[in-house]
Amino acid sequence: MKQPATRLFLALALPLLLSSCIGIDADARVGSDGSVDLSMTYTVSSAVDELGRLGSNAAYLPLPVGRDDLELAATRAGGQLRSWTRKDGDDSFVVVADLRFPSVAAFASFLDPAGELAVFAEAGGASTLTLRLSAGQKPADPDLAEFIRLAFADYMISIRIELPRTPSTSQGFAVSGKVASFSMKAADLYAAETPVSASVSW
Repeated sequence: MKQPATRLFLALALPLLLSSCIGIDADARVGSDGSVDLSMTYTVSSAVDELGRLGSNAAYLPLPVGRDDLELAATRAGGQLRSWTRKDGDDSFVVVADLRFPSVAAFASFLDPAGELAVFAEAGGASTLTLRLSAGQKPADPDLAEFIRLAFADYMISIRIELPRTPSTSQGFAVSGKVASFSMKAADLYAAETPVSASVSW
């Protein structure tokens, strides 16, 4: 919540926040013109607020839970936030958002403005999107890692990307027709000791 606005969605979607107490379900559709429509649902355990208030654990919680933060991140990448809703439950809250980007490059910039964890490249007539989902290092606090595994074992990270044509190559994604998909338990992704990446070319 205290991270720079341009890195808010990165914190949501990539290494630090692909962790612990968050479930992400994202559907992206790449049009024939290269535009990207993204529908995203993420569920955050209410316990995450308490975890994030502890000074040493604050790094686990740079979440864009507000509409304004998410809209600013999208706008700075050249996209737009089309809709946003939040529903609070007894032990979690759910945010549903729809966004649009003029290109895959803008979409990648939204995921990571630094251009390191989400990279789009074009070469030889092929387009490639690469996501580094985990840096692959042991959590600093083993007790916290174990707590995350036990308390939030049901949270999943699911990403589906519908492409304008059948992928030519993929790594880390499962491919069915024109759809590339990735799914992993959030706690397992957070605790991965080796890097976790996914890439697809079309």
